[in-house]
Amino acid sequence: MTDIGLPGNSENMALFFDTRAISYERHMQEAVEDFSLFYRGITEALPELGNAPRILDLGIGTGLELNHLFERFPGAKVTGIDLSSGMLAELVRKNPPWIGNLRLINDSFLDLDLGRQAYDAVISSMVLHHWTPRIKLEIYRRIHATLLPDGTFVNGDFIVPTDESARRLALFAASQIDERHQLHIDLPLSLDCELQLLTNAGFSAIVAPFRRSHAVILAASKSQRGKHNEPEQFDTPAAHLAP
Repeated sequence: MTDIGLPGNSENMALFFDTRAISYERHMQEAVEDFSLFYRGITEALPELGNAPRILDLGIGTGLELNHLFERFPGAKVTGIDLSSGMLAELVRKNPPWIGNLRLINDSFLDLDLGRQAYDAVISSMVLHHWTPRIKLEIYRRIHATLLPDGTFVNGDFIVPTDESARRLALFAASQIDERHQLHIDLPLSLDCELQLLTNAGFSAIVAPFRRSHAVILAASKSQRGKHNEPEQFDTPAAHLAP
């Protein structure tokens, strides 16, 4: 992960990923501990969704998680949003057999209307660590709104200890960069902060089916019913405060 720089030293998000699209998978294999387990885990964290679930993939990139997704849900209809046209072009270039099940949108999901009660599930992998807790809460609330009543949100992302998160957020605040930026800046949060944000956004039954030192997969339910049975489940008490 890159550190916080001055505004003039922070690269445009779309350009950053456009220039790295071809090498992105190799980079993630080096950056993510247990890479294959992580990306398979995004799909495994989802509940049963029926024959043709509607799934929203935020920051779909080159689609590293999609082979596993379509193995389990071959009839899924996936809407993928990504700011980088280069990443989307690389996904299309690979011409996977399920390409016809995708609707790709080259735009920023920060401002795009995601709709209300439109999806059975929302997934995101290694995407949402670029924003502050305030903006992340806004994103989580919009995800909650776009899910159907029994929908599930699965987010796999980097995490850091609380003191490291606080250090990065302090550097970001000092930089005076707009919180709704479109720059490649890494602001991973602590696990406690992530849990609190999901709870504040209205999610419940939050579980962590995958957890390593610097990465976690969190599955959260919009419904109060039907908790998952993964081994690590959180009740998200009020003590989990964002830094």
